[in-house]
Amino acid sequence: MSKKFWVIGGISAAVIAAIVLVAVLKDDGSPQKWISKKYSRIGLDTYRSPKAPPAVAAEINKKHKAIDRVDDMVALGALGGIFMRYPKLVVGVLPDGAGSRITVDTPSGGYNRYHSHVGGRWTSPGTNGWNSSGIASFRGGGPGSGK
Repeated sequence: MSKKFWVIGGISAAVIAAIVLVAVLKDDGSPQKWISKKYSRIGLDTYRSPKAPPAVAAEINKKHKAIDRVDDMVALGALGGIFMRYPKLVVGVLPDGAGSRITVDTPSGGYNRYHSHVGGRWTSPGTNGWNSSGIASFRGGGPGSGK
């Protein structure tokens, strides 16, 4: 085999190795998957951290910037929480002893669960969650759609 074949083969192998490495190291963009890897699971879509809610919410928001965030812990103390809205998720970070309980919900599930905390600030999500501006997102369709 020629030297040219080995050079091209070596370059191809290096490119493939780089792509695989990036794919393995790259976060898939999902706050839910990141949270499930970072914190201890204690129930269905519920996690725990030994850190206080402000520290946990800051960690999550640093990794995955929320569309909006409601923090009513100053006003409500242990009855409050920090609630982060994403296009397809609501993440609640609540006091749990000395640490935090983290919940991950669908937009409608999280909005309904935490309505008493976020209802005056967030609009109800659409059937497809919220868009990046926080506006209810609806799927199009039906007769005459797009005409």
